[in-house]
Amino acid sequence: MNKDDVKENVKNVDVWLRGLFIIVFGTIVYFVLFPLIWILVLLQFFTKAITGNLNEYVGTFSDTLISYVRQILNYITFRSEIRPFPFGPWQDQNSAGE
Repeated sequence: MNKDDVKENVKNVDVWLRGLFIIVFGTIVYFVLFPLIWILVLLQFFTKAITGNLNEYVGTFSDTLISYVRQILNYITFRSEIRPFPFGPWQDQNSAGE
């Protein structure tokens, strides 16, 4: 790799835009989704402890949330080029890992 290649790569707007999205999505995961996941964990734990059963609706929402977090992590780790929702299409849980 020579100096000209490095200069061209540094000037690539797409790379810097991706960096911005990495910061945005990383912030969303860390400050919004992880706390929400812990709320769901505690809700399921106490539901199971009190009733002996899990809450079906919380479980379904958890599946969707896990799929969304996977979609974000795939994007910010360069495993996918598809920007996560709301900057890209919503992916159902069956296609988020692709």
